Formats: sequence, C-alpha cells, structure tokens
Amino acid sequence: MSEPADEYAPILRREWIDLIGAHRPEDAAWRVTERGDGALGRRIVLELQSYGARLEGVLLLPGSAAPSAVVIVPFYDVESLLGHVSRLYPDVGARPTRAFAREIAAAGLGVLAVPWWAEAAARPAASLDLHERYGPAALHHLERHPHVTGLGRSVADLLLSIDALEQLDEVDSARIGVFGHSLGGKLALFAAALDPRIRAAVSHEPGLGFAHSNWSDTWYLGSRVPADRDLDEVLRLVSPRPILYAGGGAADGEHNEELVRSATSAGSRVEILRHGGGHPLPEDVLATMIDWLRARLARSA
Repeated sequence: MSEPADEYAPILRREWIDLIGAHRPEDAAWRVTERGDGALGRRIVLELQSYGARLEGVLLLPGSAAPSAVVIVPFYDVESLLGHVSRLYPDVGARPTRAFAREIAAAGLGVLAVPWWAEAAARPAASLDLHERYGPAALHHLERHPHVTGLGRSVADLLLSIDALEQLDEVDSARIGVFGHSLGGKLALFAAALDPRIRAAVSHEPGLGFAHSNWSDTWYLGSRVPADRDLDEVLRLVSPRPILYAGGGAADGEHNEELVRSATSAGSRVEILRHGGGHPLPEDVLATMIDWLRARLARSA
C-alpha cells in the first residue's frame, strides 16, 4: 500500500490507533509504590492500572542525580527482564539472556521493565502452550472490551507508562526510547509508531507483515487483521524518528524485504540489522542494540 504524504501521517496514525483500539481506558492511572537503591542504581516501582488490572513495572535509573534517558522494555514478565527467576523462565543462567532490562541498565541507561497484561492474567499453573495460557484471558478481555484488541490493550499500557515517566523528575522525558524482542518487538514497533513521544526504537524479530507471524491470535489482533494494508505503514509511521529493525532470519529476514523496501522508500529513518542467530537475540547483537540506543538517546542527538 502506498504511503500518503507526511501531512497525512497523523491521520494514518489515528486510523491504526482506532483499528487496534489502543485507547487509554477510563480507569487508567499510575502511582509510585516504592523507591530505593539497588546494585544497578536507583530503583522505582511503578504500578499501572489499566482495564481493571494492575501491572507492576520496575524503573532502574543511573546513580547520577541528573534526569536520565529511559528505555521502555515490554516483555512477558519483569522478573526475566531483570535476570531473576520467573515462572516462565526459571533458568536465570540461560543463554542467550532474556535479561534485557538488566543489560540496558548496566550500560548506564535508565530502563523501565513493563510486564504483559496477558501473562499477568494467566493462571499460575497454566500450560506453556500459548493458546491455552493466554487465550482465556484474551477472550475474557474481548468480551468486556470488544473494540479493544489484545494488541491495543498492550500498547495502551505502554502509552500509560510514558505518561508516568513524563511526570517523574528523575526522567528526561525528551529522551524516552523503547526496546523489544519477539512479543516485545511487536509492542515496541506499535508503541513507537503510535506515540511520537518515543524518540528512538529497537524492534527485534517482531514478525513484520501479517503473513509472517501470529498476528491473528486472540491476544494480538484476532479477527481484526486488515486485508487491505500491512505493517510497512506502521514501520514508516515511526519516521522521522529513528528505528532499528532487526531480525535473525526466523520471523524477520529476507522474506520481509518487500515490506521493508516499502517502509523505507520515502527516506524514513529505518535502520536494518540482520544476523544469522534465528529468533533468539544473541548477546553481541543485544550489545550493539544497546549502543545504538545510547547514541540516539544522548543529550546532543
């Protein structure tokens, strides 16, 4: 699908917001529940209230008193992002690591780890099969909010987290980024496209293109996958802000090339990183992504 002129980007953005239902719920709220110090600097616990649920995110900030750039990292759970044991990932020594938030904080950036609402709603003993684990929660959500897709609800949580960051004195709200892998890559892509407050984004293995991933699953778009448009529009909506789109040849690789060409045909600031590691995120590639974010979120950038 051809891209409209730049002046139509706000209209296109609104169309995608409405399509996925990425609207803040009436009960949207946030509060700080804990402040303290840890091994990686200052630690703030943020409670997000959204669609009747409460999600607990963890914000790690450098030791300096100056307001910090912050990278939002959505994933299944906060524990794994911080390198702790979780019910999904009990092996904290697994390689490659899923402790993306810990690694970003260790590199000197602020980071906000945000859990996924569907994992928070899953029964503790639920099967690891995706449909058995997340399907019931997604169906329950759609029964109550039929115009808000599971993906829209997820993105709305991230927009609420930006609202919170903007109100914290410890955060430089002009330097907010987003980083995501797999599920998180999908959410990072949409959040950056739909919220211009995000200054730079990294999306790894999101499955660019409705034909290349499980976008029709109930916890993403379900029956609302559009037939007349694709995710090249979403990728291009990040422009003129920079985005690093990366793939290891599993969900994202040469088979997404046509969509990438479409997204970059008008000079968008989409940077491409490919590696041969498949769907997992190799640690050397993670380090490259963190360096990329640090450069894009620098004060002088």
